[in-house]
Amino acid sequence: MIGSVGDEIPKPGARPIRVAIADARPLVGEAFRALIVGLPGFLVTVVVSWEEADAVTAARDADLVLVGVGDRLGGATEFVRLLRAGAEGAEVVILADRPEPDHLKLVLEERLNGLLLTEAHVQDFAASLVQVACGHAVLPAAWQEMLGSELEDPLNALSDRQMEVLELLSEGCAYEEIAARLFISVNTVKFHVRSIFAQLGVRNRVAAARVLAQSPRTTPSAVKSEPLVS
Repeated sequence: MIGSVGDEIPKPGARPIRVAIADARPLVGEAFRALIVGLPGFLVTVVVSWEEADAVTAARDADLVLVGVGDRLGGATEFVRLLRAGAEGAEVVILADRPEPDHLKLVLEERLNGLLLTEAHVQDFAASLVQVACGHAVLPAAWQEMLGSELEDPLNALSDRQMEVLELLSEGCAYEEIAARLFISVNTVKFHVRSIFAQLGVRNRVAAARVLAQSPRTTPSAVKSEPLVS
């Protein structure tokens, strides 16, 4: 999914990445706790079932919330939506046994930070957690094909505001300039950019601009040809 994180692993003395685990299967949740506490730079703050009434309150103060769903979302969908409504800045990742269209749709619709699979190697899993904690999105390879024709044009998944941000991003505008031109905060711009990258399955503005340029609904004049810096 991603490569080694190298220098991005939290250094000794740095505040650990606080992880909340939400899984309706107690044994599975505790197994993930045992795995994560053995990774350098991570601290598990709580293991809770997303079926519990106070699950959202218990999980919302973490830096990263892992939502285990197995094969089916079930009640996890409502938990995720309540968590997103109550803590918009929380990094939320779905942890599934295999990538199902419903999992991917939830990630895109709720603008989550990604989808991880239990089949991942421990090193890749740890690297993905660090990437998410750093504000990046993680999705399985070829995730667009998993959704079939519904996302034949990936830009269809973007809102009008996200399209405005993407167009300015593709022009080489800095976050501050985008915020000023759209009359929104820089933090809001960053949130939109993270969501755009996740929904397009890219990692930087160069790749995002390429998707925009290659879209059937984008005219050649819509994207400038100046070189971009990721």
